[in-house]
Amino acid sequence: MTTGLTARRALSYAAVLVCVGLATPALSDEQELSQVIVTASRVPEPLADSFWSTTVLTRSDIEARQVQSLPDLLADLAGINIDNTGGLGQASAVFIRGADSDHTLLLIDGVRVGSATLGTPPVELVPLEQIDHIEVVRGPRSTLYGSDAVGGVIQIFTRHATEPGLSFGGGVMDASHDTHEFSGNLTARGERAWLSLGGDTLTTDGIATCLPGALTAGAGCFQDHPNPAANGFHNHSGSLSAGLKVTDQLTAQVDGLVANGWTAFDGDFDNNLEFSEKVTTLHLDQALPGTWHLRALAARDLDEERDFLNLTPAGVFDTTRNSASLQIDGKPGKALRLLGGIDYERVEVDSDTRYPITARTSRGGFGELRGELGPWSALAGARLEDNGQFGNHGTGNLGLTRKLGEAQRLTLTWGTAFRAPTFNQLYFPGFGSPQLRPETSRSLEAGIDGERDALRWSLHAYQTDLNDEIGVDPGTFQAVNIDRARVRGVELQGDWHNRDWRIGGQLTAMEPLNLSPGPDYDKLLNRRARQSAALSVRRFLRAPVLEGANGSIGVVGRWEGRRYDDLANTLPMGGYLTVDLLTQWALGNGWSLEARAANLFDRNYQTAAYFAQDGRHYGLTARYQTRGK
Repeated sequence: MTTGLTARRALSYAAVLVCVGLATPALSDEQELSQVIVTASRVPEPLADSFWSTTVLTRSDIEARQVQSLPDLLADLAGINIDNTGGLGQASAVFIRGADSDHTLLLIDGVRVGSATLGTPPVELVPLEQIDHIEVVRGPRSTLYGSDAVGGVIQIFTRHATEPGLSFGGGVMDASHDTHEFSGNLTARGERAWLSLGGDTLTTDGIATCLPGALTAGAGCFQDHPNPAANGFHNHSGSLSAGLKVTDQLTAQVDGLVANGWTAFDGDFDNNLEFSEKVTTLHLDQALPGTWHLRALAARDLDEERDFLNLTPAGVFDTTRNSASLQIDGKPGKALRLLGGIDYERVEVDSDTRYPITARTSRGGFGELRGELGPWSALAGARLEDNGQFGNHGTGNLGLTRKLGEAQRLTLTWGTAFRAPTFNQLYFPGFGSPQLRPETSRSLEAGIDGERDALRWSLHAYQTDLNDEIGVDPGTFQAVNIDRARVRGVELQGDWHNRDWRIGGQLTAMEPLNLSPGPDYDKLLNRRARQSAALSVRRFLRAPVLEGANGSIGVVGRWEGRRYDDLANTLPMGGYLTVDLLTQWALGNGWSLEARAANLFDRNYQTAAYFAQDGRHYGLTARYQTRGK
């Protein structure tokens, strides 16, 4: 997942899409549990009380949506922009609210993951079958997480044992392009200990990604193939979660995720890679007198990549992250909640490319205070980050909410964030510049959220000003702090359900403007549409001929307006509408069946110019799962 500055990597930037996940007509135990989130504030809190716009995708949501990759799943969420360079396993990027793709922080079980050379999170390689649930927080969260959390934070929680007793299961999927997936899981939970194991293998022949005319247009893979070949992808993964309630007050848990495989693509400098992502985390939670908790984390993320041109080695890019954190949280008074802590991270790069500096250490101290007074809530937080290369950097956030009766709430937040340059931007031969400064941002957001009976809705407006962004000097072709941008946007989301129906969707309007000096001033940021929308409709059914069977049929539509592939706005990509038809059936005795017809109308579209997206394609999945006893 790290890589050199190849044409393929330089084109890894994203577009804007969003939607609401499918779920059961009434909230299941899993969904009730999902209403408590941790990413927005680093402590468990009800989703309805969060100051920050947050979406939770449960395991049920993931299975109901029936996509094959994390980028396809995230493309359904409000404020998320995805670009993909040619299908399953190909380089993808996530933009949250118009911020750059390297302004998204990806966490797995609380651990920052990904390459320190490339800088963008490896979302295309995260295996969906190993995920328990996902929390997506929009807006600046550098106060709690440090560098990179400019546009927002995506946190992946791997699967773990939730029910008492022993349970096991698995699934088999067959789909277009000779795509196959086999998965299995085993969980056990007792009174004081629990264990979860999972494994998955996903293989596909893929599609031909490089479209004709790419070389002439100076886009895509920069090649013209008379007979383009399909680009395959293999991903073999496993996860482990084991925990022990050591005492009534102390809990320890170990989480691990491993993903290994290879991806083929079109390129002149390299055209396939082998990857490995290994994440290991130790969590300790000590309950203290009163409402206080002491929480500790120690973790390692190993991100490895081997690049090849055909069978010839073309590059090695490895990143090792060792991190630790210690925080204390609780209520010093009935109406107050206090959070404080320290973070440590040591990043090391091992590559056959010569970097003059190959390691750096960051230390951060943070605190956040929340108060309640009648219908009002207020929040204030600050962080001081000591970066071994860039010195001290401070960030902060403020929040204010006002309840309007029992069903509505007004929210106003302000926050700053920063991002430290990558090792490529600092030291890559012929491109890097050691004089670079961290990128910074300021964001302001106002919103209103409401709930009435089975209807939930929200309307949020925001503005983010990005400064000292890292661009390329047209004269020297070196990285420089010259770019500026301003993004204004509005997001409307809604979800309604009853016994027989569930309907959800979103509408986004955004103005992502480039304010960098030069000929591209006041033009749209590349690969970001000004308007997008999504709608999901699901009908719940009972099979008249199969005793005890029940299921659903659903339609998910996603629309994105016109956008540009380049900052000069000379290479347009047309808007598009895709429609997916989905069905699920629980057959009894632990068996279920899923079927999908995706891009039903065979829409021809691109999220990155001259990189193909899949046309009409199909999939069928059979699952078996026992329940714990």
